[in-house]
Amino acid sequence: MIHFGLEQYLPLVLYIGMFVTFLASVFWRPACGIYVLALTLPLQTGRYLLQPYPLGAQFVDILLLGTIVGLLVQKKPVIAKSDIGWFLALFAIFCYLSLWEGSFFLHAPLPLWITDVRFSVWKNYVEMFLLALVVASAIKDKRQVQILLALMVVSVLLVNRSYYSTLSGRDLTHFSYSVRDAGPLGYAGVNGLAAFEAMVASFLLGIYAFTKKIYVKAGILLVVATCCYCLLFSFSRGGYLGLIAGMVAAGLLRSRWLLVVVVVLLVSWQTLLPVAVQQRITMTTAEAEEGQQFDSSAQQRIELWTDAMDLFKQNPITGTGFESYSHMSRVGTFQDTHNYYVKVLAEMGVVGLILFLILLGKLLRDGMRLFLRAPDPFWRGIGLGFTALLASAIVMNFFGDRWTYQQVDGFLWISFGCVIRGLTTLGGQPASAGTADAGETHAEEETELATV
Repeated sequence: MIHFGLEQYLPLVLYIGMFVTFLASVFWRPACGIYVLALTLPLQTGRYLLQPYPLGAQFVDILLLGTIVGLLVQKKPVIAKSDIGWFLALFAIFCYLSLWEGSFFLHAPLPLWITDVRFSVWKNYVEMFLLALVVASAIKDKRQVQILLALMVVSVLLVNRSYYSTLSGRDLTHFSYSVRDAGPLGYAGVNGLAAFEAMVASFLLGIYAFTKKIYVKAGILLVVATCCYCLLFSFSRGGYLGLIAGMVAAGLLRSRWLLVVVVVLLVSWQTLLPVAVQQRITMTTAEAEEGQQFDSSAQQRIELWTDAMDLFKQNPITGTGFESYSHMSRVGTFQDTHNYYVKVLAEMGVVGLILFLILLGKLLRDGMRLFLRAPDPFWRGIGLGFTALLASAIVMNFFGDRWTYQQVDGFLWISFGCVIRGLTTLGGQPASAGTADAGETHAEEETELATV
């Protein structure tokens, strides 16, 4: 459209498409809303175009609502049965109660509607829990999961194409903060973009391990290559570590060649990586000011962590309340602790951190369960991919909030919905890991991963 002067009509087309998709989800196939969300969730700046229209800012809410209503109309369960469903509901309620605690602590308005900024952040966060459960209910079989994955790949390519277009006119021969850009992910920032790229690449490498068709394997590697390009020139050191964590997870569990790649990178990065990336990595200590151990960026993180831990010590049990730290202006203009685990401690205390770690454990358990027990290599690939993605996310959250942004983490929860759907195929007596391995050759002959 941009080559024919039609870009002015794009917002209207998207706006009309939102309602068409809503109606299609209600009266035809509930999965329609999930498909469109898979295509559009990371494209935050694209969704900005809808904000001038009535309800345009509620694009994600409306499509998810359409899927839910469609399931109700067809008398199908809205929430897929899952061992983790009750815990997600419990954690969402705890976060909301913590939101009220934050209002009292900040002497802020009570969080009663989306017009309140903090309530809106909570709503967007827990909406991703609901998204995973609705995906598992609306997406019924392997073919629909394949369609969903294909749309996610298209979305990734749109993000990466846009990011490449942005960077193509900039000088990438040396590192500069002015080169960095958040791309289509908008307010998630450039580090959020890096987290997205690292998680997507990790997920696809897990799927790659169980793919047999040459053209599909080549396609996966091509998409991963575009993710690596965007990740490299995001200049996010946390993102680099996140991708390495995902590769190590996938390598230890299945693809040993990834461990070789990681070792080669760790040994030869000063030769293999672009000069600008080398400069970004080495500046961690090379540009430290006198009396400091790290460069200003890393040093600021340490100051923020120290401040947040001081706040935690004053409120150790339940913290100061969900999404409260960003409203305190405690360290300059910074609104985040730049370590999500520290943020949880400061805002929700020991109780909140324990619940969050339990959540991570349950997510990891389900991904591993699908990987180890599914007799079908397709589902094993989904399980391994999600496990690698989660390993990447766990590491990157040590360097900032890479957990509460829909445009960054939406695919994590959609992927988890696919994991839940895959677990339902195991039945009441899932095969053991040994059985799955023994039957793998025959299963691969019968069902292969046909698409990403």
